[in-house]
Amino acid sequence: MNTTNKLLKSIILGLLTGLSVSLAHADTTDGTAVATVIAPLSISENIGMDFGTISGGPASGTVLLDTAGSTDSDGDAETISGGSEAAGDFTISGESGQAYSLTYTSGTLGDGGTETMSVDTFTDNSVGVLPAATETFQVGATLNLGADQVAGNYSTSAGNGSPYTVTVNYN
Repeated sequence: MNTTNKLLKSIILGLLTGLSVSLAHADTTDGTAVATVIAPLSISENIGMDFGTISGGPASGTVLLDTAGSTDSDGDAETISGGSEAAGDFTISGESGQAYSLTYTSGTLGDGGTETMSVDTFTDNSVGVLPAATETFQVGATLNLGADQVAGNYSTSAGNGSPYTVTVNYN
């Protein structure tokens, strides 16, 4: 029995010695990480969109404002010459050389009472990549007049109006 105990102790000691030898061959290293932080995007309106002076009729119509500030009408909407038409003008600031995209949500021009017109179908002349730390671009859209649109001064800032939204995101 004494021999068995000695043999068993030798086997256990040999196993433990072998384990300690294999642990001596373990290794570790530290990993590295990097990140580049770029300038955040911002956008601001320089000039508000102005569809000018418009005449409506018994049927609905649209006024198309392009990025150069020119208007064209369709249906019973008619633009009156000599108005103050202007495309919206915006400036984006961010990281030079970075691609971006623009998205729009429609808005409502109100007369401060109960009458409204919607503005949608936006166009712009943006580049899509910031050529410098800032870029200025123009926005056009479609103004939708209802049949027999009530005469008045309409604005997105009127009590029953709501602004359209321009969102810029890095691609």
